[in-house]
Amino acid sequence: HPGGGQIHVDGTDAKTLSGRNLNALRNSMFGFVFQQFFLNTASSVLENVVLPLKIAGVGTRERRARGMAVLEQLELADKARNKAGNLSGGQKQRVVIASALVNTPQVLYADEPTGNLDTTTGRIVEDILFDLNANHGITLITVTHDHDLAARFNRRLYIRDGLLITTDEEHAA
Repeated sequence: HPGGGQIHVDGTDAKTLSGRNLNALRNSMFGFVFQQFFLNTASSVLENVVLPLKIAGVGTRERRARGMAVLEQLELADKARNKAGNLSGGQKQRVVIASALVNTPQVLYADEPTGNLDTTTGRIVEDILFDLNANHGITLITVTHDHDLAARFNRRLYIRDGLLITTDEEHAA
């Protein structure tokens, strides 16, 4: 919860939502990609990707179809049966992105999404994220210390010690 003010999501004040409804909203509207790869390394790639659908109570057949569709989109369909632990760093990050996309979110939050990747792989992951924004209408919100990555965004907010210090408009002045 914020320190002050209100947060409205699709016209609803988030404070009025019960824990269960808030979780359902979080699971359906938002996707999350973190710098650390939160994967179950002993499970298959597909099992990792469809976990949000399992949590949402989606049936096995539909989970598989939607999971495979998003793996196709990220060029990982051939790895669906592989153990997640056997993938490269870039592949693991793409699995995390697939998992974030499987619920067709409207907003994708990414926390240092390229922080653990080499430059070339990081650029591939960036391109995937920006493609989702440009061609699938997903709002992309990213936290990064990487100035090159930040430069690719339409709008930037600068935060220091937890406080908003400047926006693009002020930064340019």
